[in-house]
This record gives sequence, structure tokens and C-alpha cells, in this order.
Amino acid sequence: MFFALWPDAATANRLHALARALQLLCGGRVMRRDTLHLTLAFLGEVPTVALESVLRLGRLIRGEAFALTVDVAGSWHGNRVVWAAPSTPPGALQALAAQLCTGVRNAGLALDERAFNPHVTLLRKAHDAPPAGPVAPVHWQVASFALMASERTAQGASYRTLARWRLHQ
Repeated sequence: MFFALWPDAATANRLHALARALQLLCGGRVMRRDTLHLTLAFLGEVPTVALESVLRLGRLIRGEAFALTVDVAGSWHGNRVVWAAPSTPPGALQALAAQLCTGVRNAGLALDERAFNPHVTLLRKAHDAPPAGPVAPVHWQVASFALMASERTAQGASYRTLARWRLHQ
């Protein structure tokens, strides 16, 4: 399970177009449009008995809606994973992720200990890193966040929304 920002259809289309453009430069496999997201907090395997605590945590979050501009690209794992990210993450994004991480820890659940690094994975198995510098910006009006379950299928990862919460306007 994980908490994430999930783009609306228009934003997902723009992110997918950016992924296709980067694929021409980097090679690799474009992530499916329906899987594009920005992870806020990765929980991993959550026991069924803890699900209500995780749902309660989501209900208690008091975040503000915000505008997010994804405008830089980079890569990890020897250029195998290509991502896009905001060059300047908004304070509301940082605050939302921090609240979720604190809540997860306070609920006694395990949490990935790496620092929050907001990004959207666009390509896997890329051959080259993206060129240095900005990419065509994708503007994203973030109005909610979601709790997602990840399931493996023959087509790759599939995500199911368990709950979604609105952010304050």
C-alpha cells in the first residue's frame, strides 16, 4: 500500500506525452498512463488488521490543495528509471508528505526511511539518461490524495484506489 497523488485524466495525458517524448531520447518502456502517480508515503505490506488505522490516518490529514509543476527529469539505477519532478516542490506538498509519514510512524507501521523525493516514474529499462535541464512543464492542480493498493498482474503493476481524501481549497 501507499499514499499518493493521482493525476486527473488531463494531467495523466500530459505526463504520458512527456514520457513518450523522453522515450525517444532515452529508450526504455513507457509507464502505462493509468499507473502514473507521485508517491507520498510507501507502506509496503500492511496487515489487514492495520487497514482501519491507515484509513483513519488519511481522514485526519489536514492538507491544502496546491499547484504542482513537474518540470525537470532525471534518472536512477544506472539510468534505468527515468522520472520527472518539480524543480521547486511546493510547501503544501512537503507538508502533506510529512504529515503522512509522521502519522504512519505514530501508527506503528513500517515506512521507507529514505528522504521524500517527489517524482513521477515515466520510463523503466531506459538505455540513456535524459538530457540535463528542464523539460516541457506539466501543470497539475492537486486537490486530493489517495491510499492505493498495488497488485501484480501479467501486464505489470495494477493499482486499486482504497480511499481518496480531498485537500482543503
